[in-house]
Amino acid sequence: MHRRHIFPHRSAQQGIALFVGLVFLVVLSLVAVVAMRGTLLELRMVNNVAAHERAFEVSESLRGIPVAMFDDHTFNRGWPTALMGGNVADTGFGTFPHCSGTKAVGSKGLSCDMLDGTTVRSDDSGLVNLYEIAFKDGEHPYDPATWTTSTEDLTVEVCNSGECTSGGKAQIWIRPDGSALSAGNGAAQAAGYRGEGSGSATGGGSMYFQILSRGSANGMTATTLAQYRQRISN
Repeated sequence: MHRRHIFPHRSAQQGIALFVGLVFLVVLSLVAVVAMRGTLLELRMVNNVAAHERAFEVSESLRGIPVAMFDDHTFNRGWPTALMGGNVADTGFGTFPHCSGTKAVGSKGLSCDMLDGTTVRSDDSGLVNLYEIAFKDGEHPYDPATWTTSTEDLTVEVCNSGECTSGGKAQIWIRPDGSALSAGNGAAQAAGYRGEGSGSATGGGSMYFQILSRGSANGMTATTLAQYRQRISN
């Protein structure tokens, strides 16, 4: 007598495991793509923020160039001849650097390299005097955006190539912002010549200016504005 072995019925292969694996693969691929896009977006945002910060730093730092020039420029009523092509002897500018000698940096931090990268606007009479700049037609004292429609008064440009770790360009506009006597000083002309602080002619008065700087670096721009006080000393 032969014994019969009965085996359970095996169903045909339906490929469900392969299908589930493909679904998981597609889902994981989508997650990876979304994560990569988010990472790239964050990288672009970081680069944009860094570029804007650099432009802001350029605007903020290069705005100090005319400030470093103002005192000697106002006292001498002009610009140095050899250094900048002005009409006043260079010997009168004590805070400026002596680029032909051994003093490459002036007492207020102004260097020969900075002077080389600085351009002062010219008119029919030569380089403009910063303290004589007035508002032009269409400009409004309390709307700085209208000032930038005119040619900038100074342009300062430092190394901005790929070989530089920092650098950029600043366009600078200067506008008058009034004048005032210092507290406790008399306005009489006679009192002004008796000594420092006695009157408006020897330090008792000040002129105020608004200095607008538009910095650009790495394709980004940033604008800063500050008030500058120039003591009247001559």
